[in-house]
Amino acid sequence: MAPIASSLLLLLSAAIAVKVCGNQVVASSEADIAVLAACSTFSGSLTISGISSLTAVTLPALQSLTGTIKIASNPHLATLAFDNLQSSTGSITLYNNTLLSAVNIPNLKTINTLEIVTAPSLRQLSLANVQSINSFKVEDTGLDNSGIMPWSSFQKVNDIGISNNKFLKAIDIPDLNTISGRLIVAANGLMEGKGEGATLRLSNLTSISNCTLRHLTDLQLPSLSAVSSSLSLDETNLKLITAPHLKTVGQTLSIVSNNLLSNISFPELTSIGGALQIANNTELTSVQGFAKLKEISGVLNMRGDFSNVSFPEVSSVQGGMSVLSSSKDFDCTTLSKVKASARGKTVCQAQVKSAKPTNSNNDDSLSNSAVCLMKAKQGAVWAVMALLSGLVSYAL
Repeated sequence: MAPIASSLLLLLSAAIAVKVCGNQVVASSEADIAVLAACSTFSGSLTISGISSLTAVTLPALQSLTGTIKIASNPHLATLAFDNLQSSTGSITLYNNTLLSAVNIPNLKTINTLEIVTAPSLRQLSLANVQSINSFKVEDTGLDNSGIMPWSSFQKVNDIGISNNKFLKAIDIPDLNTISGRLIVAANGLMEGKGEGATLRLSNLTSISNCTLRHLTDLQLPSLSAVSSSLSLDETNLKLITAPHLKTVGQTLSIVSNNLLSNISFPELTSIGGALQIANNTELTSVQGFAKLKEISGVLNMRGDFSNVSFPEVSSVQGGMSVLSSSKDFDCTTLSKVKASARGKTVCQAQVKSAKPTNSNNDDSLSNSAVCLMKAKQGAVWAVMALLSGLVSYAL
């Protein structure tokens, strides 16, 4: 009977383990988490929130995650370790754990979603083997450049957001080839108002869907050839904006409020599927970096202190054209061909005082919500510009 009893006990234990590892668990104590310590696969839903005594979360047996783990608002949580986790089709989200200083998932190779938001004490994020990730977000953390960066091995990503990390001065993702969704990099390296931003290097990135880049001091996109949606390069400290092999932008290309920008170069760009917006770039007096651009499917909006503007190959502007310069040296006749190709209302004027650029100050406390607000305000500005353009054109 003993062997039978032993076998039954093992079967019962296995059944209990399967049930526990697939349960919806809302942990209210460390004991609730300890129940999951033997799970090698977790397919349930685990929420760990508001446990004031919790200082560490470890699941040493976990190898596969198909469910969700949410860890939020644990005021004394300092470390998280899933040392043997290798793959996840589920999600790990860490929100508002203000004393969290180390996250170690060293053997993870693929994951669906990983988000870490509001972890100002975080200095160590070990993801050295991750190659494929669907959605990755690191926002408002204490990450700096003192160790191996968590994205150093990324090769394929859908959405990636790295923002409001005030100690982070350099972002380098050398093996990343494709971003099929959205890339947002903003408000990094703005430590207590002293920083000017961060550098971004994407050496092997060839294609991206949607890209929003702000507060950068250097940008390297040597291999980028296609942006299927929009490319926004606003409020940076870049002196040069270039993508030497970029051929197409599917929607809007926006270059706005870059205080140090003096040169734009897109030598291979042939088509823009939406608007081309260049405005309020204080040091930009010449725009001649679009040698092969032929088609703008939206509007052409330019506002600044330009003395030279050239689009030698543009033969089609599907929307209107508004080019306003504060310079007395600007000659609108250089854009006669472009103006003739525009299907909407057009206006081109020199010595427009209101077109003179003004400095925009970077805010070290900028969050994603602030970024969105700026974009909304920017959209309103363009709407007003378009209206004014129409009125001026009508008056002329």
